[in-house]
Amino acid sequence: MYNVKKRVGRILVHFILLILAVVTIIPFFFVVLISLGKNVIDTSVFFVKELTLDNYSRLFTETRFSNWLINSLLLATVTMILSVIVVSLSACAFSRLRFQGRTKLFNFVLLIQVFPLTLSMVSIFRIFLALGLLNKIEGLIIVDSAFASAGLVLIAKGYFDTIPYSLDEAAMIDGANRFRILTQITLPLAKPMIAVVAIQSFVIAYNEYAIASTVMTQKLEAMPLAVGLQSMIEGQFGINWSVYCAGAVLGSIPMLVLFYSLQKYFIGGLTEGSVKA
Repeated sequence: MYNVKKRVGRILVHFILLILAVVTIIPFFFVVLISLGKNVIDTSVFFVKELTLDNYSRLFTETRFSNWLINSLLLATVTMILSVIVVSLSACAFSRLRFQGRTKLFNFVLLIQVFPLTLSMVSIFRIFLALGLLNKIEGLIIVDSAFASAGLVLIAKGYFDTIPYSLDEAAMIDGANRFRILTQITLPLAKPMIAVVAIQSFVIAYNEYAIASTVMTQKLEAMPLAVGLQSMIEGQFGINWSVYCAGAVLGSIPMLVLFYSLQKYFIGGLTEGSVKA
C-alpha cells in the first residue's frame, strides 16, 4: 500500500512538472515561430503561412542589433565580475567577522530591498545628469552592480554560514592570514554560491529595462539590448513583429549558454544557501 501511494505521488509530481514545463515552453515556441514568419503583423497568430530566415538577416542589416547585443554583453559581464567580487567580500565579512554595527548594517541592506525600484528612478536620473553619465554604459554598470550586489548578499551570507568556521581557525593556527583563508579555503568551498551570484547578476544586468530606458534614450547605437528591442516595436518596426522576435530569440542565447554551463553549481548554491538565509 505504501509503495502504491509513493508511486502515485511520484506520478503526480512529474505530471505537475510536465504541465509547468509546457506552460513555460509554449510562449518561447511562439516567439520562435513568429521570428520565422513572413510579414507577421499580429502576435496573436497561432500559425504562420510562410517560413523564412529573412527576419534574422534583416535584424543585422536594418537595425543596430549587433551594437545592442555587444553593449548588453559588456554591461552584463562587467556587472557580473563586480558583483561577484563585492558579494563575496561582503558576505564573507557578514558571516565570518564580528565587528561593531554588523547587525545594523546587515539590516540596512535588508531594508534596501523593501523599496521598489521605481521610487529611486528620479534620484538615479538626477545623479546621472549631474555626473554626466546619461547615455553612457558606465553609469548602467555602476547602478546594476549596486542593485545586484545588494540583493545577492542576502543569499550568499546564508551559504557562507554553512561553511564551518573551524576551517578558518585551523588555518589561522597554521599562520594563514584573512586574505589567504578567503582565497584558498572559503571561496573554493563557495563555488556553487559564486555561480549563483554570477548567473543572477548577469541576468539582472542583461535584462534590466526600467533604469536603462530612463537614462539611455538618445544614442541608438549605445542602447542595451532590452531598450533597443523596445525601440523596434515603438518606431518603424511597430507592425513587424517577426524582426523583433528574431532579436528576442538571438538575445536569449547568451543567458542560456551561461546557465547551462553553470547549471550544477547554480542548483547546488540555491538549495544549500537557503538553509541559513
